[in-house]
Amino acid sequence: MTESVTGAHGPPWSVDLLADLHAGVLDAETAARLWPRVNADPEARAVLEALDSVKVGLGQLAHAPVEPMPAHVAARLDAALAAEARSRFGPPGSAAPPRPSAPPRSTEPPAGPSLAPVTDLAAARRRRNRMAAWGAGLLTAAAAAAAIAFIAIPGTSTDGAPVAGKGATEATEPPDGAEPPLALSGDDLNPAIGQLTGEKDYGQLENEQGLKACLDGNDIPSGDTIGVHPVTLDGQEGIAALLGAGTEPGKFRVVVVEPTCTGGNPDEIMADAIVGN
Repeated sequence: MTESVTGAHGPPWSVDLLADLHAGVLDAETAARLWPRVNADPEARAVLEALDSVKVGLGQLAHAPVEPMPAHVAARLDAALAAEARSRFGPPGSAAPPRPSAPPRSTEPPAGPSLAPVTDLAAARRRRNRMAAWGAGLLTAAAAAAAIAFIAIPGTSTDGAPVAGKGATEATEPPDGAEPPLALSGDDLNPAIGQLTGEKDYGQLENEQGLKACLDGNDIPSGDTIGVHPVTLDGQEGIAALLGAGTEPGKFRVVVVEPTCTGGNPDEIMADAIVGN
């Protein structure tokens, strides 16, 4: 990604350099020297704002629905597994090979006591290690064969949709289908970026106007709201909002307020921090 806006450490800017600065991978001295110059350049600011939008879009992918496996792909997998099982075990329902009969019991009287041969200790250890390795290999092969045979049993075809086993349990949903609150820690609010991006659950604040009234009443610019969702902050219920950080590309502002916040009371603000690179 070396398009112009090209340059070394000044206008015209290198897009690679701006991306490294936005990601926070430059050393502190270089970053401190570049930020004032970048913030003063409209073209560089436009590139950083585009990178911000890409970061937000990638965060929203975490909440996108997972598409089921296409039916034709699932059918091909089922057919391949069934063919592998037939090649190893024969068609379903085929009879197992007969067990070997026990050797006839000897009628000769037992021989008298004999001296056991003396075995080299190192050779015995090598033989024991070989037997242990063979045993582990047989167990691994048996486990793989059992898994293939289970998948190939008729009636377990996925038909393009996942099928839960009998032992699977469905996750219980919260009452009325509401999503559970997100858990945040006041010691580190950086995870809130990924958790809140794209969320629009205002909880008891009800809507954007309720959030704006709460923030404006406590002298916090509501500005660009990237996401909002009920949370627990160190075990205390609240509502968290992820906001843009104004002139600081790559950074965000996390504000956690009480669920019944109406503005005009600083005690309603549970946390207020700048997070990000």
